[in-house]
Amino acid sequence: MSEHARGARPGMGGLVALLRMQGPLVTVAALSSTLAAGLGLVPFFAVARMATAIYAEPPRLDAVTSLAGMAAGALVLRALLASASTVTAHVAAFRILHGLRLALARKLGAVPLSFYAHRSTGELKKTLMDDVGQIEAFVAHHFPDAVAAVAVPLVTAAALLWVDWRMALASVAVAPLAFAAMAVAMRDVGKAHEQWSAIQGRMNASLLEYLRGIHVIKTFGLSAKRFGDLSRSIQEGLAWMEGFMRTNGRGYGAFGALIGSSLVVLVPAGGWFFLHGTLSLESLVLFLVLGPQLLTSMLRLMFASSNVERIQGGIARIRAILDTPDLDEATGTAAPAHHGLAFRSVTFRYEEGGKDVLRDVTFEAPPGKVTALVGPSGAGKTTLVRLVPRLWEPSSGAVELGGVDVRALKLDDLLSRVAMVFQEVFLFHGTVRDNLRLGRAEATDEALVSACRAARAHDFISALPQGYDTVLGERGARLSGGEKQRLSIARALLKDAPVLLLDEATAFADPENEARIQEALSTLCVGRTVLVVAHRLSTIATADHIVVLDGGAVQDQGTHEALLARCPLYQRLWASHTDALDWSLGEPTDAPASSQEVA
Repeated sequence: MSEHARGARPGMGGLVALLRMQGPLVTVAALSSTLAAGLGLVPFFAVARMATAIYAEPPRLDAVTSLAGMAAGALVLRALLASASTVTAHVAAFRILHGLRLALARKLGAVPLSFYAHRSTGELKKTLMDDVGQIEAFVAHHFPDAVAAVAVPLVTAAALLWVDWRMALASVAVAPLAFAAMAVAMRDVGKAHEQWSAIQGRMNASLLEYLRGIHVIKTFGLSAKRFGDLSRSIQEGLAWMEGFMRTNGRGYGAFGALIGSSLVVLVPAGGWFFLHGTLSLESLVLFLVLGPQLLTSMLRLMFASSNVERIQGGIARIRAILDTPDLDEATGTAAPAHHGLAFRSVTFRYEEGGKDVLRDVTFEAPPGKVTALVGPSGAGKTTLVRLVPRLWEPSSGAVELGGVDVRALKLDDLLSRVAMVFQEVFLFHGTVRDNLRLGRAEATDEALVSACRAARAHDFISALPQGYDTVLGERGARLSGGEKQRLSIARALLKDAPVLLLDEATAFADPENEARIQEALSTLCVGRTVLVVAHRLSTIATADHIVVLDGGAVQDQGTHEALLARCPLYQRLWASHTDALDWSLGEPTDAPASSQEVA
């Protein structure tokens, strides 16, 4: 991101810094808007002069023709300048938006995963789309209009004061009342916009959750109205709008009415001065047509200023993301001696002062061997795996790759050595080919097909309407869970990294898909250091090393046979696993539970 963008701070300083990002274009837009607004007053001046020329004795029709030509020329020039202002302002605005969104995208890719722990998808979407988007309105519309709304009335007021100071004051007589009404309308508007932003964030998050879980909601016969979070957020939005209009709406309405009512003062005052011979007819007509424009142009300033607080809040949220520290990047040239993994007294908690999720975990995953992590749900298995690629950072202790702390390796170097196949597979809205090439962007078509054959994915890909060029839809909607998982394995094969992390890769697979996935994983694991999380113990019984976790701590470790002989927890896990294999629907148990126990 540019230095100008980095200088953007909440408040007016942030707005000024944003404008500086495209300073020349913004300046041209503001000047063009000001000149266009000034030229818009020329026809009013011409009409005033034309009226006096028509009613002169004798009428001066030649002057009327000249004035009409001047008015027409001013309108044409005004249109050209307004167009120039619009074009340059929008070019500046979209360049600024482009720069901000790129900077935000880069930042979101550079921050540690802990950044997302306390932020919903809806909140981030609102910042990236809505908060950045409203900057376009400020740069392309509000700022040029505001400059014109200040400059033109000042010049007009000076001219009218020169013609007749009494009528000039009459033109702005209602201004104090109008600005008092505006003050009423603007009271606590900053706090109100903060509340509205929070409601929008909750609404966005609830709506995304509703859309993602629509199949579950429909299964239980629920509607959007009965979906609690979404319904509450919508009701909050309606309540906020009603409250805002009750509190601020009257002030806005009064301001609009007063700002356009200067004729209420100008007509009687002008008539009085004209009848008493202290004001010429030409000056009277000039003030009657030009005087009301003095305050009317302030409406644009009011509109712009009413949005400044909201835009400043958006800039503060953008700045909060951009100011988030990146994941610490190593500056040394350390290189792993091998591709074995080691966890040295690792303790981890999601937030400072929170509960330990992992406690003093120590074990090694030898290079080229399969190490399995087992334990009950919530034991910390997945969290432990995610420490290796630095998706999370240990609160204390160290994770080592080849004898080197992973934090001492350059992140690109670390990630190039690690491939991951997680339980939840994410596929992008693109073709099969595009999703596979995430593993290796330069991979040839032959390499893609070879990886997919090894992952037992080639056959179902070939059966798709356009084969490898089939668009998968959002989150891979066209594929089953097992098919998605095999694509994920193909990506990992394509990457050909020496360290492989598997997190319950067969958890949601049916028997047929599980068999194919296991075949693919067997191919993938050959010659690699593998750290695998599995809840089906039969799949890891032949692992070279098994680590038993419970409550975030290591209970025991060794081979399957050794653990069955000495580890009570592993014995219980294995017994539960084998019992589950023998279970069938509707089969009576030895000790039937009472209806209360079942409930």
